[in-house]
Amino acid sequence: MWQVIRIGLLVGVTMLALTEFHGLAAENQGVQTVTLQIDGMTCGACVKDVKASLAKVPGVSAVEVRVGKKWIFFSDYAEARASVTFDPEKTGVDALLKAIEGAASPLSAYKARLLQK
Repeated sequence: MWQVIRIGLLVGVTMLALTEFHGLAAENQGVQTVTLQIDGMTCGACVKDVKASLAKVPGVSAVEVRVGKKWIFFSDYAEARASVTFDPEKTGVDALLKAIEGAASPLSAYKARLLQK
């Protein structure tokens, strides 16, 4: 008896997990991820400003900014790259580039370009 209940519970949990996975896959079909090169960043505050600016663009679902390492523990902002996941029906690469360049301050001007789709 307990074995039948355990098998039924296992099948139910498996079906629920598959249904949830199918829903997530359907949600992510319309998204696109691009990598952008960002020039002009000089510090951690620049990274924060660029991430915040990109996150405000309608349709953007994820932003990751990566910087290189110089020596062991110093960041090298000359190799800054942003991976941005967005819905192409709501925004485009041009809007992402404008958002990055619009995040500039009087102390630092950012230039961005598309590296790969």
